[in-house]
Amino acid sequence: MADDDDPVVQEIDVFLSKSLSENLYLLQYPVRTCNLPYDDVEHLSTKVKTEQKKVEMELAMNTESSNYADSKGEQIALNVDGSNDGREAKVYTSDRMDKQVLRSTPQTSCTKRYAVGLLKDGEMHMTPLSAIVQMKPAFEYLDKADVREKNKIAALADGESSQDEAEDDAKPVTVKFARPENDITKARRLASYKYLNSHREKERWIPVQYHNKYADRSASERLSLIASKNDDISEFHLHGREYLHTLVPSEKSEENARPEMPSNVLSLSHLRTLPLPDQIKSLLINVKVIRFNQLLSLLDPGTDAVAVLRSLQHYALLVQGCWIVKSEILYPKDACSPESGVSSEYLCRGRDFIMWKFTHSRYVIRKDISSVIKLPAEDVKVLLEQMSSVKANKGWEFLFEYDTEFCDKYNEIVERQKMLWDARYQTLSKVFKIPKDADKKAKGAESTLITQATSDKPKRKKSSSSRKRTSSGRSASDVSDMETDTRHNSESDTTETANNCEPMEITENNHVTTNSNSPIKIKDTKCDNGLTSEKQLTLELISFVRDLLNTKKVFTISELRKRFDIKLSECSPGHVLFSGVTEQTLTDTIITSGGIQLNNQWPPKSKSEVIFAQVRAGDIFDEMRPHLLDLFNSSFRVKISTVKTHLQENIEDEITETTCKKLLKDYCVSRGGFWYLKETLPTES
Repeated sequence: MADDDDPVVQEIDVFLSKSLSENLYLLQYPVRTCNLPYDDVEHLSTKVKTEQKKVEMELAMNTESSNYADSKGEQIALNVDGSNDGREAKVYTSDRMDKQVLRSTPQTSCTKRYAVGLLKDGEMHMTPLSAIVQMKPAFEYLDKADVREKNKIAALADGESSQDEAEDDAKPVTVKFARPENDITKARRLASYKYLNSHREKERWIPVQYHNKYADRSASERLSLIASKNDDISEFHLHGREYLHTLVPSEKSEENARPEMPSNVLSLSHLRTLPLPDQIKSLLINVKVIRFNQLLSLLDPGTDAVAVLRSLQHYALLVQGCWIVKSEILYPKDACSPESGVSSEYLCRGRDFIMWKFTHSRYVIRKDISSVIKLPAEDVKVLLEQMSSVKANKGWEFLFEYDTEFCDKYNEIVERQKMLWDARYQTLSKVFKIPKDADKKAKGAESTLITQATSDKPKRKKSSSSRKRTSSGRSASDVSDMETDTRHNSESDTTETANNCEPMEITENNHVTTNSNSPIKIKDTKCDNGLTSEKQLTLELISFVRDLLNTKKVFTISELRKRFDIKLSECSPGHVLFSGVTEQTLTDTIITSGGIQLNNQWPPKSKSEVIFAQVRAGDIFDEMRPHLLDLFNSSFRVKISTVKTHLQENIEDEITETTCKKLLKDYCVSRGGFWYLKETLPTES
């Protein structure tokens, strides 16, 4: 409602035109006054680099002007082109400097905020800008003049030396061979300025035709700034809540006003304002290793232990009854070690190996670790300090005593964590080429460790209390940020999905159960590979489900039954998959393997059934997939513009239309300008 002192004078309809949005550049001339435009200057040539959004123009200079210094112009042309011997192309066609070059500087990073508006017939037509560039004079002719002068001096020096010496003395020749490049040096080379600059220089210039603003072509192109009836303007069709959020973004002043704290200090008052999963994640990143009872003491009194365990298994792995933050949480994607520059792919592998060693030993030797993981010494030390301390004459000792109390109380979780470690060991053994008998030795050492922990239970309990605050004071090295991408191979896929699974429900008697009323029970017998039938079945189901998720992305429950029947027909009699696998077991395996059961809408005339989709695949789309699938909870079809807007609101990185199309093609099919979720269209469409 307008104020009486400030009434609304006029309301103008706003339209969005996209005809020129991909190629509309705003050219600025910061070194030229506005009353001296280049409109009437002859443009000799114009060229662009579309990927880098660079523009270059050659403009003729008025050599007949009273402001033009003939002597200076002739001297510059002589310095640049030299004498007119015709052996090389000349920069200036005449005997004087008769042109100048304008080249754009890098584009403005906030281009997406700006648009060009055209007011016509009481309507405002807006066209988003593709780039904003500033045209400034280029002085490459000065560099060419310097090079010519240096070459001239060098030629004179060579002529004098050849006259003084009758014949050249023999000179030794040194032959150098290029050093073989490993993954680390290759990554550094690809990230260097020299490589990036040479890569940019490879893009070729595209010549274009220049038309001044009075030309007929310019007039016809300006008409494209007016939106037509066929233009998609779905950006303006927002719900009330979305429109209000766009006008008034969420307030962030409280976060900005909060004083910064040291990286190893965590505010408990601020921590308890976060959701429970975020509280657990923040604590784990800060302390690296923690006991379960310590974690409960840091959370709000009365916090449900079952809820804590459910979230804890997302972010940590169990080692000697204690919880250690996962490597991929501590070292997220797209970063490297601040000590050595090693990518976090290798840090995660090395850290997982150290954690695996501690699952069956109180002590590890740094030299033995380094010989396997092949990381720089400073990185190995940082990784060891996160979960152990130096013990004289023994090596590196795990920070805490074996937590037998937790293992006795939650034995089902302990067994499940052992299965996850077995799956992760399969990947580590192939990456580091661990001998086959190492696993058997490790299991024997683990049994000995558990036996010792049980027999010394009272003494260990006492010693653990004296070291209770050790972990809270250790927060060194939470630096590097990248997630391992070894998940792209099949074994790693199995491991990673098991590590990122959604934990099952925990009943009062500590049975791990599915959504059904009875726990999964499988006869615990040994298979040929040494694994129990339960572990072997879990690994087989995870492998089957991962293959299906990677192949189909989206599939129905009927497709799941069909694929599993085919899998059974390919198995030999007596295979572990014949031990009685229910649909509920398959559903739980999908959820624990990076999938999700959708609650989507269905088009008319379509028969609805349960649909599953992949949400985690270890690639750049992991963050986008849940937001895309959320759109189908309220509608059975979407437009690409709606998807792009929704992703941009929920993800900090810039989302391009190409990225949206690539994601949509994996999960949807296009019909009549709309995108439908796969498996939801009626058969006759």
